[in-house]
Amino acid sequence: MYKLRARHSITFLSFFLIISSRGQESWIDTSPHSGLSELRTDFSFKTLVSNNSVKSITGTLKRLNEAKQYFDEIFNTDLDFAVLFVENEKWGKHAYFPPPGLPQAIHGNVILGLDKSVLSITVEETIDRLPEQHQAMLKPVYGDDINLDLFYRDILSIHELAHLYHFKEGTKPQRKWLQELFATMSMYSFVKEKSKNAYNLMNTYPEFVLNSGNRMAEHKTLKDFEEKYVQNLSPQNYEWFQMQFYQHARSIIDSGDRHILERLHNFLINTDLDRTARLSDEELSLRLKKEVSTSVSDILDTWMYR
Repeated sequence: MYKLRARHSITFLSFFLIISSRGQESWIDTSPHSGLSELRTDFSFKTLVSNNSVKSITGTLKRLNEAKQYFDEIFNTDLDFAVLFVENEKWGKHAYFPPPGLPQAIHGNVILGLDKSVLSITVEETIDRLPEQHQAMLKPVYGDDINLDLFYRDILSIHELAHLYHFKEGTKPQRKWLQELFATMSMYSFVKEKSKNAYNLMNTYPEFVLNSGNRMAEHKTLKDFEEKYVQNLSPQNYEWFQMQFYQHARSIIDSGDRHILERLHNFLINTDLDRTARLSDEELSLRLKKEVSTSVSDILDTWMYR
């Protein structure tokens, strides 16, 4: 179904020029593409790979294409982006940050692992040391060997794609937790509405983490998340925050507000810090209530840790 073709090198652009550029031509940062091969597909987005071992990515690509169609309709656009599948040993050359295999999206690129991700390996090793009864809820969904790339790559790639729909217009949200909530709400809505067979892949591991408590979370406030984010939180602590956001996203989407994604999307763009001043928590809460939903402002107002 897929064929590889050699791809000519594209002139490298300065990373900082890419960050500051706003025009359509510079939306997709092509500098990570150099040295990759283009995979011919039936999809509208460009797909590049670091080797020809591509059998495992067919389902991921199909679901990304379905998610693009879903998001395009909701956000009234036809988003142009590229998908890169990169081996762990070449991750440092083509991805924006470690660890190898961690899904990420920025500057018009969704970057995914071609090998099993380092994060999946680490978590699977931890789970393997747990008593059998703690593994029981995972094995029926992720297999007896508990392949968590079914979550970390196949599901979280949709979360990362959703980020591009607001990154296209602005990359400095009022709060980072709002952009993470938006991406998770978008992911959850797509899977629930259009990819129901993937629901357990999406929902089971977060339930497992949520049921495990907060022992691995040293930092728990929203202020901690803003100040430390990916760079300065441990992987376990960062995942703890993401699972809290997942829990809220699930509740919000399950409430049936059909237009909340559009409203939150517009809010992220209209209040981007390149356009407006930073709002205080009180101002942000009032704006969220008025322009998005009390279900979102309540996260800020009632967060369990202060």
